[in-house]
Amino acid sequence: MTLTNDAKAVIALTTRLGSKQRPSLSAQKWHRFAGALREAGHSPSDVFDSSLDLKDVPGLDRAEVETVEQLLHDGSAVMLEADELSRKGIWTITVVDDAYPSQLSDRLKSNAPPVIFGVGNQSLLTRGGVGIVGSREIGDEAADVAKEMATEAVQLRRAVVSGGARGIDQLAMNAAFMAGGQVVGVLADSLLSRIRKPDVLRALDQGDVCLITQQSPSSGFTPAAAMSRNQLIYGLSELTVVVCSDQGSGGTWAGATEALRGNNGIVVVWRGEGEGPGNSELEKMGAIPIKTAKDLEGIIDQPSPVLAEQLSLTERSD
Repeated sequence: MTLTNDAKAVIALTTRLGSKQRPSLSAQKWHRFAGALREAGHSPSDVFDSSLDLKDVPGLDRAEVETVEQLLHDGSAVMLEADELSRKGIWTITVVDDAYPSQLSDRLKSNAPPVIFGVGNQSLLTRGGVGIVGSREIGDEAADVAKEMATEAVQLRRAVVSGGARGIDQLAMNAAFMAGGQVVGVLADSLLSRIRKPDVLRALDQGDVCLITQQSPSSGFTPAAAMSRNQLIYGLSELTVVVCSDQGSGGTWAGATEALRGNNGIVVVWRGEGEGPGNSELEKMGAIPIKTAKDLEGIIDQPSPVLAEQLSLTERSD
């Protein structure tokens, strides 16, 4: 694995490689810190220069400086684990790398994850796609809708982007793969555990699958990781279809409403057999209703007018 010094600085300061107890900088804190460095004429790699006194950088308070200095102290352990991950086939992209998906920076701004870990076809992250999300507990109708949406996305030459969770996520990803399409899985659980599964390894070997996470690859599921996963699904997709959602609660509802409020891509909602109790409310909030999988083509072909309409609806609902 070849990393620039700037990338190494990002990894050292924003990940918990080396120790799960490290007080790593959150996305927002990283972007604030990097902005202060940039305004002072410094690049991220300058933090490794002993002649730089961070206390002299305008805009940084004492607590921030102390946290950064603490994180740099065990930076070597971070790099050792990054190298070990690379030997296991896990690559690392940072926000300062050319390979970093620009749409994440454009849409998520200061919430864009500083580091993404992944396996598989890295180029799929920059090609857009159709996100497909929904509840874990579903009936036969919703399951059929997820499969139909995934198959239609493949026919439209789009990758299917989803979260890899039980229910809608896995059904959509499997349907896309079986249809000969490309799949991007955004995980909220352990990437290392996933790639130990024989079926996952076989899929990765074909070159049409990419699995990513923004947390340390050994970390397990947390509610915070699930919310961050939702942001990435919407951020990487040209549009995201909500197949079924609860109303007022649950990860699918939270992810969809956050995307609508934050203008994070085009949000589409299924209105038909298998929909959840929150689907009609999402339409009222500005999500675009569809009743057949074939409706996806018209929305993808005319993204600008659709997005403008959705944003105006979202603004009126606030």
